Amino acid sequence: TPGHISLSCTARPKFPFILLKISPDSSSSHHDDISAMAFGKRSNPVILCSASSDYIILWDVEACKLAAGMVIGTLLGNVVHLSFCFSDERVAACSGTTLYVLSSKRQEVICTLKGHLGPLTSAEFCTWNPNVLVSTSEDRTFKVWDLKTGAVFYQSFVLSGKIHFCDNQRKFIVCNQSCLIVCVSTKMYFFLPKAGIKEKPLVFHSKVKSSGYTTTPRYGKVYHPALTIFSCITYLLCCLDILSKHSSRQKSLCLEIAILCGLGDRSVLLYNSCLTGSPTAYVGHDKPVSSVNWSLCRQWWLSAAEDLSLRIWTNSSSEPAIIMGDTMFSKPIRGAQFYYLDKFILLTSGPSVHLYLYNVDLTRDDIKRYKQRSFIKLTSCLTPSVSDITALSGVNDFLSYIVLVCCSDRSIQVLDMNKGTVGSVVPDAHSRAIHCITQNKGSTFTSQALESYNLFLTSAVTDGVKLWDLRTMRCVRRYENHVNRCHPCSLAISPCGRFIASGSEDKCAYLYDIRSSTYLHKLQRHSDTVLTVAFNPATPEVSISFLNI
Repeated sequence: TPGHISLSCTARPKFPFILLKISPDSSSSHHDDISAMAFGKRSNPVILCSASSDYIILWDVEACKLAAGMVIGTLLGNVVHLSFCFSDERVAACSGTTLYVLSSKRQEVICTLKGHLGPLTSAEFCTWNPNVLVSTSEDRTFKVWDLKTGAVFYQSFVLSGKIHFCDNQRKFIVCNQSCLIVCVSTKMYFFLPKAGIKEKPLVFHSKVKSSGYTTTPRYGKVYHPALTIFSCITYLLCCLDILSKHSSRQKSLCLEIAILCGLGDRSVLLYNSCLTGSPTAYVGHDKPVSSVNWSLCRQWWLSAAEDLSLRIWTNSSSEPAIIMGDTMFSKPIRGAQFYYLDKFILLTSGPSVHLYLYNVDLTRDDIKRYKQRSFIKLTSCLTPSVSDITALSGVNDFLSYIVLVCCSDRSIQVLDMNKGTVGSVVPDAHSRAIHCITQNKGSTFTSQALESYNLFLTSAVTDGVKLWDLRTMRCVRRYENHVNRCHPCSLAISPCGRFIASGSEDKCAYLYDIRSSTYLHKLQRHSDTVLTVAFNPATPEVSISFLNI
């Protein structure tokens, strides 16, 4: 053939190498180029699966002299990867963004799995659990699928590549337990199995697992991640009432994922995952911190303050890697975050939205130690309105060109950052200027229907919380049980997309069902106004920060 298409080998003693010739006039043969092949896992019989754009065919290698195979799938698109389960009863086929699980006994699609945002690159069945399938994609994620329900019960970002499973017979497995190994470029990631997973009560029927947010609330102090990820990141949660350890006049102005807290005394506090010991303090701002945000890779974070400056920090240094300030901005930065899978920094100052390309480089020249190699460059500046922007929301966890901003004229603007234009405008969205806007961003630990990501929330003083649909730009529901008369109380959407948490001035945090206007739980035991709320990205927990006066 003119060029390499696909190749697969087996280590069976009887078949050290096999060359398969397919007759083009056979009814059970391929009529297009073969794009993927895979041998079965069992030694008897030895089977081979091949795929093209027309058919997926299963071949008995010992009987392949007649070149007659059994078609198990048709017209599934450009299949780039095939793999068998341990018993050879099922075959996984990757085609575009869809993962098909086929029967090897007959022509049947057992289930169709969708959820990746980019083309799939590989998929493998778990060796110790045939109902677990892991897939990787060009969207730089891998997903762990439960084939019984067809749902994703774990996923992680900034990963792609080949997948290999190891069982507890391998000598290099930590603690003699099964694990998942993901190889990416020059790095290898080991993921422990969590033993004894306890499911929450069911919500709808026996095939849908509860998120657990509707159960009776329990109060805790520390979030312990269910998975320990070596050589990568550990997901943390924002702090619980930690400001009581500091001066009573300090004010929590912002709170973000993990234990990172920006304060009104101009400092940023970084706590360890157990909230034990003294926090690491990062100082340098001259006025109260107005915004903090983690990068998706969790290797650095940014802070913005009322002193018209923005700083990017790292764990390895008490000095910021990048400082933006001086005369760059004429008005305070009202919102700042990492954007587009950490490729850009998105911020608002006055009526404008700024998009910066940046690079964090911590290496320094021995001779010119004072000179930093990190840089930041303005790539786009968009002014959607003459009014100052009061709130900003953009998605960093996956690729999205849509950015939402709220202006002091009480409007909501949908920006197309790809074209640099305003897509749509909602005038007079609230009776007051909107101080908080948040999109449904999901979580790396769960998945949602694609339609759910069209929802976003806004909040304004004395005007409650509104739920909007991005497709129609209409308010579809209101939430008004909490108290918000003067302070900018924030909002959060749960990772499963079904619940809303809101701060309140009656010393409580409110938990709403997104489908109902009445609250589910009222979280009390706080000494003052609850300003900031955040959901644990992995388990049904909510964290809050409150105002100390």
